[in-house]
Amino acid sequence: MTAFSKYIEGILQQISDSHTVLKNLKDKPGDLDVIKKELAKITGLLQVLANKIEANPEEASDYRYFLSPSKFYLENYDFFREIDTVSLLYSDDPMRLKGIRLTILDALDEKNLIGHISAFLRGL
Repeated sequence: MTAFSKYIEGILQQISDSHTVLKNLKDKPGDLDVIKKELAKITGLLQVLANKIEANPEEASDYRYFLSPSKFYLENYDFFREIDTVSLLYSDDPMRLKGIRLTILDALDEKNLIGHISAFLRGL
């Protein structure tokens, strides 16, 4: 296995781990900070993933199917302003926390991004 493959697989594992953290939150006070941290991590990792795949087309041939859903997410979703608004007004409201968390999870599931990542990691 090449260093590039290990690097990409590490990124995919970190995205999966952050997704799991978001999925398992119980929507209690303090979770908004966790949501914001994990969302920032996922967004940054998806940007790195897309950049690496585009910059290394030959090495990334096994990972090309992550490019389109990653770019779609990055171009169409930005939850940081909404999180900032929620943090000012409703940071302890479990229904607001659940709503934003589920919206983020749905966005990650769109275009089957998380499904592709999970299937790929199970195949390792």
